Amino acid sequence: MNNRPTSVTVFGVLNLVFGALGLCGTAFSFAMFFVAQDLAMPNPAMDLMRENKGYMLFMQVSVALGFVASVVLVAAGIGLLKVKPWGRQLSIGYGIYAILSGTVGSIFNYFIVVRPMVNGIGAQGQDEAVAIGGAIGGIIGGCIGLIYPVLLLYFMFTPRVKAAFLGQLLPESDARFSPPTSFDAVDPNIDPNNPYDSPRSS
Repeated sequence: MNNRPTSVTVFGVLNLVFGALGLCGTAFSFAMFFVAQDLAMPNPAMDLMRENKGYMLFMQVSVALGFVASVVLVAAGIGLLKVKPWGRQLSIGYGIYAILSGTVGSIFNYFIVVRPMVNGIGAQGQDEAVAIGGAIGGIIGGCIGLIYPVLLLYFMFTPRVKAAFLGQLLPESDARFSPPTSFDAVDPNIDPNNPYDSPRSS
């Protein structure tokens, strides 16, 4: 569509890409709950989930909500590319959800997973560098994950994007600069049949 801002096109495509990746990630997470753990490769996070039923429930709910959010994000991408108002509304809803869930999830994981793992490094004989690196990586990953929904919300509320979804944005082909028409105005006192009465150039 000619009246679709470039930012709407970009975020429409990104919504589709991130939504598809989210669906793949949730499918992998679902499988993780049912695949038997390899005893030769210890996984402290999986051990904690099996020992802590509350944490297991939290992860299962998070994965289920993540699946729904990914589906919403794909639908929002389609709506943005078609410049449908519901596409913008879904994008705003996803952005708010992603920021809230990402913040709550990071805090929960820090106190339930990261801090106990770091405190138990010496007692469990784990490699300190690997454990600390994983903890730092998880925190950084959570922060990076908040960048996209923040940018999505910002651009969804810009005046040009809002105008496009309200049908008030002119197509780019009609939004070109046109020179003033006053130069083409005809003086009613000039007789077009009189060659001596033609307008003089300034």
